[in-house]
Amino acid sequence: MEKFCLDEVICLPCAQSPLKNNQPIASTLERLRWLKKGLAGERWAKVSSLEIARAGTSYSVDTASYWRKKTPNAKLFWIMGSDQWKVLPQWKEFKKLARWVHFLVFPRPVPPKKRSGIRMSPLPVRFDVSSTQIRHRLKQGLSIRGMVLPQIEKLVQESRSYR
Repeated sequence: MEKFCLDEVICLPCAQSPLKNNQPIASTLERLRWLKKGLAGERWAKVSSLEIARAGTSYSVDTASYWRKKTPNAKLFWIMGSDQWKVLPQWKEFKKLARWVHFLVFPRPVPPKKRSGIRMSPLPVRFDVSSTQIRHRLKQGLSIRGMVLPQIEKLVQESRSYR
C-alpha cells in the first residue's frame, strides 16, 4: 500500500451485496466486531459502519459519493479482488464510480485485465483468500487456520454462524 501513499484504508463491511441472492449469515454486528478486532492496533486502518448503518442493499457508487462529500480533497481508491474486478460492469453506475475512484486490484486468482477509461493498478501481492472460500470451509466443518488471523478464527468458531 506504500506504493500508493495511502494515508489510511477504510474498511466497510457491506450490509447486503446487490450481486448476491442471500443475506450474510453472520449478523452485521458480528462482522463489524470481527473486522475491528482483526484490524486493532493497525494505525493505517479504520473501520466504518456506514454501509451497515444505512442498511439494505450496499452500492459502492453511493458509498463513494458519501466519501467524496465528506473528504472533498482526498484521492479515493477502491480495493478489491480480481474476482470483483471481473464483474465490475454489473455494478450499479460503475462508470460513475470509475470516474470517482482509482481501483487497486489484488490478483485473485489471476491478475486483473485493464479496462479502457478506468483507472486501475494491480496490487503487487497475490491474495487468494475470499470470504466465500472461508464460509464454504466453515460450512463443511473444515479449518480456516492460516486464512484468517488466529483471534478472528476463534471468534468465528465461537459464534457458530456458519455451522
